[in-house]
Amino acid sequence: MRKQLIFSKTGLLKFVGHLDMMRTMQRALNRAKIPLSYTQGFNPHPHMTFANPLGLGCSGENEIMEIRTEKDISNQDLFDRLNAQLPKGLHVKAVRTLPDTRPAIMSLIKAAEYQILLPDPAGKEAFGIDWKAAVDNLMQQDTVTITRTGKVHGQKRKIEVNARPLIYEAKVEDGRLLKVLCACGSEENLKIDLLVDALYRSIDRMDLARMETIDRVALYIRREDGSLQEESDFSDWPVHE
Repeated sequence: MRKQLIFSKTGLLKFVGHLDMMRTMQRALNRAKIPLSYTQGFNPHPHMTFANPLGLGCSGENEIMEIRTEKDISNQDLFDRLNAQLPKGLHVKAVRTLPDTRPAIMSLIKAAEYQILLPDPAGKEAFGIDWKAAVDNLMQQDTVTITRTGKVHGQKRKIEVNARPLIYEAKVEDGRLLKVLCACGSEENLKIDLLVDALYRSIDRMDLARMETIDRVALYIRREDGSLQEESDFSDWPVHE
């Protein structure tokens, strides 16, 4: 049986890396006595996948995980038993059953929505920065250069790429709350911290790096007509808080 779970990762757990996150979830599932299905072979692994790894230091309000179980288990039972075993900062919000024919979640996710609290509530008075103007100016550019790790002739190198086509929307509300909708997934992916660095670099304020707070609030798939649909919206699911 295939299950999809929406969960949050907040607080100090935002500093837990993805591999440790996977181990934490697997151990919690084992303690909850969830009958996970495992791969065959010499080194079996549980059928457990995540939509897209969160960057270190980034919290997630509506993350997606899928598992397979060997035996039938109700969504409510899975919801209650797993939440009872999760540490502070991890919480399952919703559970639903999926058809086996549906493609893997990692292949479906195409975009993510972030909310980024930029440095300094005083804005102009303290830093002399108009964040709305800075973001609007960045979005008017044809090229937004970011530096990421890539392969050149089979070896890892730092390379510069244009991230502008990967930024679908970006706007500032309430002075310093930056809302971004950008590419996310196995085909095209924008690391949100690199975008924030590009913003700081555009106003020559790299001294502010890592002073922001980043929260991923939604994950999206793409409909057949090309529009985006929020996959992490669980408002009509049968089991959720």
